[in-house]
Amino acid sequence: MLVIGQGPIGILLAALARKTGATVLTSDLYPERHAIAAKFGLDHPLDARGDVATAAKSSTEGRGADVALLAVGGNALIKVAMEAVRPGGRVMLFAQTQHGEAPFDPAAVCMDEKTLMGSYSSSVSFNEDVNRLVFDGYRTGFDLTNLISHRFSLDDAVAAIELASHPQADSMKMSFSPKVDPGS
Repeated sequence: MLVIGQGPIGILLAALARKTGATVLTSDLYPERHAIAAKFGLDHPLDARGDVATAAKSSTEGRGADVALLAVGGNALIKVAMEAVRPGGRVMLFAQTQHGEAPFDPAAVCMDEKTLMGSYSSSVSFNEDVNRLVFDGYRTGFDLTNLISHRFSLDDAVAAIELASHPQADSMKMSFSPKVDPGS
């Protein structure tokens, strides 16, 4: 599996795939995000500044990934994901929430029988499983607090919104508390 985008959602989806036994390749522009992904056992990083599709094929003995999950908004990356999967492979769009246009090779769908599909959220029927995964994670080594990069007091909400509006390579999830101890 190839997960393009190692923000919080990309890391979470890649880590869940790894928990099922999948070999997971990850792609991102920022080494800082690959370092965070490594805390979840994601140890096959691909540098998104290079040719991700070729790197994915090299990592799969020339075949291509079975599945590519696009966890970053960027319509140009749909083409990369389609090129990175094997014939008969699947591409899941998870972060494309803005209307727009995206170029990709339609022959990849027809002749190579690649599937392009999208999802925005999970089914409510998974909520109990997700709760168990999140709250048992501390005991099982799946500690999602590793995705918290910044902690803010409610007094600093404006600064938090500014950071969320202009994410950096090392910004992931933010946590709010009524008061934040400067030593934490």
